[in-house]
Amino acid sequence: MRFEKLEKSIIKIDKELEALTIAKKYLSNIDEINEVKDTLNKERQILADELYYGDKKAYTKCCEIIEGLLDKELDKYEQMDLLEDIKKIFGRKSPNVSKRTNGLNAWLKELCIEYKWIENENSDWATLIVTGFGLYE
Repeated sequence: MRFEKLEKSIIKIDKELEALTIAKKYLSNIDEINEVKDTLNKERQILADELYYGDKKAYTKCCEIIEGLLDKELDKYEQMDLLEDIKKIFGRKSPNVSKRTNGLNAWLKELCIEYKWIENENSDWATLIVTGFGLYE
């Protein structure tokens, strides 16, 4: 993934921010902790801006692929291929690094794709049907 380092950096900063929030409960140097948090938040914002910069263009490419899959039943392997295509186009594992979810369902939700799952009695893998496009912001 072309943005793997950025993703890891943002996740690391998120963990540091969580730790500082906990530290504030037990330490008395709250002003110093707040300064460090502000610095980390600014650094995180710069990284996030870089990570998400090309999302509109990537979304358009994904829609072109998904358009060809509308109203078709996608099995396990077609779903796996679609997920890999989406990740490759966006250049990262997760649609939203802060949420730490990276499956097809998470990507479809983030992309505002309308879909439904059909449970299969003979399989532990549900069939996916993409039904349309919502409004992507």
